[in-house]
Amino acid sequence: MTKNPKAKRLIINILILLFLVGGTVAAIQYAKGYRPNLREGSLQGSGLLNVTSYPKSARVIINDKLTTVTDDKLYLYPGNYNIKIEKDGFHPWVKTVPLKSELVSNADARLFPTINATTPLTFYQANNASLNPDGTKIAYVLTKSPIDTANGLYVHSLSGNFFGSQYTQIADNNTRDFTKALLIWSPDSTQILAVFSEKTKTTEKITSALLLSTKGINNIKTIPDVTLRLPLIISQWQDEYAKINLPTIALYPEYFSDILTHKAVNVFFSPDKEKVFYTPTLDVNLPTNEVGKALPNINATTETRNLQKDKTYVYDLKEGTNYLLVSASSSATTKKTIITAADATPSASVATLRQLKAQTESYSVGNLSWYSNSRQLVVTNADGVSIVDYDGLNMTNITYVQPLNGFVVSNPDGSRLILLTNINQKADTYNLISFDLK
Repeated sequence: MTKNPKAKRLIINILILLFLVGGTVAAIQYAKGYRPNLREGSLQGSGLLNVTSYPKSARVIINDKLTTVTDDKLYLYPGNYNIKIEKDGFHPWVKTVPLKSELVSNADARLFPTINATTPLTFYQANNASLNPDGTKIAYVLTKSPIDTANGLYVHSLSGNFFGSQYTQIADNNTRDFTKALLIWSPDSTQILAVFSEKTKTTEKITSALLLSTKGINNIKTIPDVTLRLPLIISQWQDEYAKINLPTIALYPEYFSDILTHKAVNVFFSPDKEKVFYTPTLDVNLPTNEVGKALPNINATTETRNLQKDKTYVYDLKEGTNYLLVSASSSATTKKTIITAADATPSASVATLRQLKAQTESYSVGNLSWYSNSRQLVVTNADGVSIVDYDGLNMTNITYVQPLNGFVVSNPDGSRLILLTNINQKADTYNLISFDLK
């Protein structure tokens, strides 16, 4: 009996089609993270763990077992995993990360060295340091130089200058003592307002004010006193800050924008504007995190939605999460209120000027400042200077030395911390010292 060749070809084509369909389904399921479980004889879904670090090639220990090195991706069955990322010469990073079937979870560690190389940026004696609004320049006053004309007010560029010196002297100390001035950067960083005052038991009275260009040396003998123009200068700078702050505030949910503008102080946005730390002035309950519910996976650190007065929190715009920062403390004298409009008749008072200064200098009102990558915060306390993840985890001590007046800033690329501090010098002698974080 002769077989039908057409039927044979049909059967072969059906088998090929079934093989292709089955292979495609298997490939899709494999891509989703499904793996055979030999113990249970079933196909079980898994999650993808993406482990990264800076610096790279750090050891990844999962549930106390050395598993891989960064940067790597691992398929693991759903569950909670204790992740430890470590590298010789660096502080370890630890976090419990939950994995869910078919979803990607991230363990992204910024490791900091256990021993920091230090480099002095100034010599003799530096004082009265002030960071500009975009975090790229430091103004400071140099004294005790053996060259008398070298003493004075300087601007140091943190981002480097390939065409000249990183240091620019903008005034000397011969006619005015800038160590006693309140230094306030203009919002565009082109000017510095130096305000001199006298204190009594009950008040602090402005005696004079100078408006200095930051581009080069200013002749203090001929530059006019702007004390009478202070209300106009304050109003103009408040208007500039309002134009900067309002678009950023508008990015956040309406209920949260209201908290930032009317029910909180010491509000400071991260460099990428996607996070903000703030201190409520009254108890407030945040609504349910609808943003987090809509996302497939978010940071697993426990949130705090019930805000308490005078405690400090971090809010993450992208995930709608809110975390308590137990390491935060604030100044008893100055509390920054975010500027959203210029005063119609601004008062030329020291308090008003300190509010202008506090708009961008968080260390002047508390012990926190943003690290340049927007994922960590710099903290000063009795133990010196530390860096902590934005959700309050992985507090890492950088140095035990204390910064003068809390001045510690991160340079733009995050490779250094700059402190105004004393290291191996005479008592009461301070300089700007760079701490290497690479």
